[in-house]
Amino acid sequence: MATAAPTSIKGFNCTSNCTYSCQAYALYHAGFVGVPLDLAAIGDLFAVSRFMVVHANNLSTTAAPANWQPLLMSLQCGCPLRSPSSYAPMQYQIGPRDTYWIVSTTKLHNLTQYQIVERMNPMLVPTDLDVGTMVTFPAFCQCPVTANNATALITYVMQPGDTYASVAAAFSVAYP
Repeated sequence: MATAAPTSIKGFNCTSNCTYSCQAYALYHAGFVGVPLDLAAIGDLFAVSRFMVVHANNLSTTAAPANWQPLLMSLQCGCPLRSPSSYAPMQYQIGPRDTYWIVSTTKLHNLTQYQIVERMNPMLVPTDLDVGTMVTFPAFCQCPVTANNATALITYVMQPGDTYASVAAAFSVAYP
């Protein structure tokens, strides 16, 4: 049974006609806490192959990403199970000292929030997670308004020091 998210939880709302899924992207910075500078480890975090990371970012298959290098990560986005929020469900295996908050804020760069992870995994006790437990982490994303719209949407979490103008410039889009 789905429950409404607390008003402090932010994400992308599903539209009433959202019946399809789409490929979306999240901008991820390599070398964040707890994830090695390794394409395979980063791919594992997002449940995509190393080849998909290489292809989406026009990288060499033999090079390791630089610290804080921005990487586009492919997400299969949609409104699963008539959810009021649009997300990409990602499976994550709990490691030593992992908590929903640590994974959400550090390893996934705030692409989700721990409160939503708790809602998505009602059978798990957040304060008693065993190493190796598989947990669904819903990464925020959104599909274009219509399935025929070819625009790819990218989820980006503002970082300290970012301004709307600097983010717009980084993505080569106009800002008033």
